[in-house]
Amino acid sequence: MLNDLKTLATDFLNLSRDALHIHLGLAIYVIAILVFRRGPTSVLPWLSVLAFELINEALDLFHEVDFSGAIVDVVNTMFWPTVALVVARVHLRYRRTHPDREREMR
Repeated sequence: MLNDLKTLATDFLNLSRDALHIHLGLAIYVIAILVFRRGPTSVLPWLSVLAFELINEALDLFHEVDFSGAIVDVVNTMFWPTVALVVARVHLRYRRTHPDREREMR
């Protein structure tokens, strides 16, 4: 049933399954930020995406054992949420260690 839903989504949106993972990963990340009322520096939205993706891959592996495909799916799904988390944390750390520079930039 889940595979049928994925096929329907890829056909309707005219996306590959890889692109669907990327878009859904970002969508879940943004939704988790809003639902949990945490900023992108919080690990909670990132963990939400990871949990959804691991459950998805576990269900996929139950139907078809393809570990290399599962790894690609996890990487595709987690890439941009991971980039957003790292950039937000680096930016926050920079702001905390250089408060005078931020005022100069304004």
